[in-house]
Amino acid sequence: MDAQTCGFPITINENFTVDVQFFYDQQGNLMRSLAHIQLRGTHSANGVSLPDTADFTHTFDFTTEINGDLGVTTHVIIPNGGTVLTEAGRVLSDEQGNLLFVAGNHQAISGDVSGYCAALAG
Repeated sequence: MDAQTCGFPITINENFTVDVQFFYDQQGNLMRSLAHIQLRGTHSANGVSLPDTADFTHTFDFTTEINGDLGVTTHVIIPNGGTVLTEAGRVLSDEQGNLLFVAGNHQAISGDVSGYCAALAG
Protein backbone atom coordinates (compact mmCIF):
# COMPACT_ATOMS: atom_id res chain seq x y z
CA MET A 1 0.00 0.00 0.00
CA ASP A 2 1.35 3.40 -1.02
CA ALA A 3 -0.47 6.33 0.57
CA GLN A 4 2.21 9.00 -0.01
CA THR A 5 2.94 9.27 -3.74
CA CYS A 6 -0.43 10.67 -4.84
CA GLY A 7 -2.11 11.61 -1.56
CA PHE A 8 -4.56 8.68 -1.79
CA PRO A 9 -4.01 4.97 -1.16
CA ILE A 10 -2.61 2.91 -4.03
CA THR A 11 -2.58 -0.88 -3.81
CA ILE A 12 0.38 -2.46 -5.59
CA ASN A 13 0.25 -6.19 -6.33
CA GLU A 14 3.32 -7.77 -7.92
CA ASN A 15 4.45 -11.21 -8.98
CA PHE A 16 8.04 -11.77 -9.96
CA THR A 17 10.61 -14.33 -10.92
CA VAL A 18 14.23 -14.05 -9.85
CA ASP A 19 17.38 -15.82 -10.97
CA VAL A 20 20.17 -15.14 -8.44
CA GLN A 21 23.88 -15.85 -8.73
CA PHE A 22 26.45 -15.42 -5.94
CA PHE A 23 30.13 -14.71 -6.47
CA TYR A 24 32.95 -15.57 -4.06
CA ASP A 25 36.64 -14.70 -3.87
CA GLN A 26 39.38 -17.34 -3.87
CA GLN A 27 39.12 -17.67 -0.08
CA GLY A 28 35.39 -18.44 -0.28
CA ASN A 29 34.19 -15.05 0.97
CA LEU A 30 30.92 -13.82 -0.49
CA MET A 31 31.69 -10.81 -2.70
CA ARG A 32 28.54 -9.93 -4.65
CA SER A 33 25.19 -11.11 -5.88
CA LEU A 34 23.53 -10.68 -9.25
CA ALA A 35 19.76 -11.07 -9.60
CA HIS A 36 17.81 -10.99 -12.86
CA ILE A 37 14.23 -9.96 -12.04
CA GLN A 38 11.07 -10.04 -14.14
CA LEU A 39 8.04 -8.44 -12.51
CA ARG A 40 4.39 -8.25 -13.52
CA GLY A 41 1.80 -6.46 -11.43
CA THR A 42 -0.94 -3.88 -11.05
CA HIS A 43 -1.28 -0.50 -9.37
CA SER A 44 -4.89 0.11 -8.25
CA ALA A 45 -6.79 3.04 -6.75
CA ASN A 46 -10.24 4.60 -7.02
CA GLY A 47 -11.57 1.74 -9.17
CA VAL A 48 -8.70 1.99 -11.68
CA SER A 49 -6.09 -0.76 -12.23
CA LEU A 50 -2.98 -0.16 -14.33
CA PRO A 51 -0.49 -2.85 -15.38
CA ASP A 52 3.17 -2.64 -14.34
CA THR A 53 6.06 -4.55 -15.90
CA ALA A 54 9.73 -4.61 -15.03
CA ASP A 55 12.81 -6.41 -16.30
CA PHE A 56 16.06 -5.49 -14.60
CA THR A 57 19.25 -6.66 -12.94
CA HIS A 58 19.85 -6.02 -9.26
CA THR A 59 23.37 -6.29 -7.83
CA PHE A 60 24.67 -6.13 -4.29
CA ASP A 61 28.33 -5.72 -3.41
CA PHE A 62 28.96 -7.30 0.01
CA THR A 63 32.28 -5.49 0.41
CA THR A 64 30.95 -1.94 -0.19
CA GLU A 65 27.28 -2.61 0.70
CA ILE A 66 26.16 -0.86 -2.49
CA ASN A 67 22.94 -1.87 -4.26
CA GLY A 68 22.62 -1.42 -8.00
CA ASP A 69 19.65 -1.63 -10.35
CA LEU A 70 20.03 -1.61 -14.13
CA GLY A 71 17.11 -1.78 -16.55
CA VAL A 72 13.40 -1.07 -16.28
CA THR A 73 12.33 -1.34 -12.63
CA THR A 74 8.86 0.17 -13.17
CA HIS A 75 6.74 0.65 -16.29
CA VAL A 76 3.10 1.55 -15.54
CA ILE A 77 0.85 2.07 -18.54
CA ILE A 78 -2.70 3.03 -19.41
CA PRO A 79 -3.86 0.24 -21.73
CA ASN A 80 -3.97 1.71 -25.26
CA GLY A 81 -2.98 5.07 -23.78
CA GLY A 82 0.73 5.15 -23.10
CA THR A 83 3.16 5.19 -20.21
CA VAL A 84 2.30 7.06 -17.00
CA LEU A 85 5.28 6.06 -14.82
CA THR A 86 8.75 4.84 -15.75
CA GLU A 87 11.81 4.00 -13.70
CA ALA A 88 14.50 2.97 -16.17
CA GLY A 89 18.27 3.27 -16.27
CA ARG A 90 20.81 2.80 -13.52
CA VAL A 91 20.57 3.54 -9.81
CA LEU A 92 23.17 2.95 -7.10
CA SER A 93 22.28 3.26 -3.42
CA ASP A 94 23.75 2.42 -0.04
CA GLU A 95 22.19 0.05 2.49
CA GLN A 96 20.13 2.89 4.01
CA GLY A 97 18.57 3.68 0.61
CA ASN A 98 20.55 6.88 0.06
CA LEU A 99 21.02 7.51 -3.65
CA LEU A 100 24.64 7.52 -4.80
CA PHE A 101 24.14 7.63 -8.58
CA VAL A 102 21.12 8.00 -10.87
CA ALA A 103 21.06 7.88 -14.69
CA GLY A 104 18.13 7.44 -17.04
CA ASN A 105 14.41 8.19 -16.81
CA HIS A 106 13.30 8.05 -13.17
CA GLN A 107 9.93 9.75 -12.78
CA ALA A 108 9.28 8.58 -9.21
CA ILE A 109 12.76 9.54 -8.01
CA SER A 110 12.48 12.98 -9.63
CA GLY A 111 8.93 13.52 -8.35
CA ASP A 112 7.34 13.60 -11.83
CA VAL A 113 4.25 11.59 -10.84
CA SER A 114 1.41 13.90 -11.96
CA GLY A 115 0.40 11.72 -14.94
CA TYR A 116 0.52 8.58 -12.80
CA CYS A 117 -1.62 10.15 -10.08
CA ALA A 118 -4.09 11.56 -12.61
CA ALA A 119 -4.50 8.13 -14.21
CA LEU A 120 -5.25 6.54 -10.83
CA ALA A 121 -7.50 9.36 -9.59
CA GLY A 122 -10.47 7.78 -11.36
